[in-house]
Amino acid sequence: MTNTQSLMRTNQYRIDDTISIYVPTIGEIYDYGEDEYYNIVQLLTSVPYDLMVQFDDVGVDYETVTEVQLFFTMLEKLCISKVDLSIIFKDFDIYNYRIAENVNDKEIVMLNPKNMDYKITKEKQVLISNAIRKIHFWKKTESKAGNDEAKEYLIERNRKKQRIAARKGHRSFLDESIIKLVNTEEFKYNYEECMDLSIYKFNASLQQIPKKKNWEQTMNGAYFGTVDLSKLDIEKIHWMSSI
Repeated sequence: MTNTQSLMRTNQYRIDDTISIYVPTIGEIYDYGEDEYYNIVQLLTSVPYDLMVQFDDVGVDYETVTEVQLFFTMLEKLCISKVDLSIIFKDFDIYNYRIAENVNDKEIVMLNPKNMDYKITKEKQVLISNAIRKIHFWKKTESKAGNDEAKEYLIERNRKKQRIAARKGHRSFLDESIIKLVNTEEFKYNYEECMDLSIYKFNASLQQIPKKKNWEQTMNGAYFGTVDLSKLDIEKIHWMSSI
């Protein structure tokens, strides 16, 4: 089963017998293009809520769009544009897949006209998106607007956030993260060695080291009487707990 695969041991996260999600190294992401890479993986893991501003700009209510519709639309556009998707799907021939409707149950799928025996279903879409999220330690957005007034507020708030982010200009997530980790005593890799780490292993360190440091600071606070451990969930904040 896909959920038992260890990303510490493989660079191919298997979805089924045909398709796998590739786990690139830091160096491979730089070679491909950091911005381009993160743009693709974010598109393939977004839910309509994440793109509420973009939908509003074209007059579409994001709540009328399903997650699978969004995924298939984004993937089809990437395929039609012949964007290099090998950094995600490696050798899998994804480029001829197009959105279609299953004649039996009217469910939308993606089909390759050159190989009608294989299709990407809603179930596989979920597995693909979840695999990419797991590689990057991302959580799926589960938020919903309570009513129309709340929806309008959320759209405008997110629109302002995007404007502020645009004014700040480009920032390299990898550059900043590598500098921070390499200059941390817990991280055992230098700048050059980081290039050979898979993005999953790198992200695991990026999650774990702050957790350990926070635990140490909490214990110091408890020792000096500035932190009341009885008010904390020790199992949750312990540095050996799950990240």
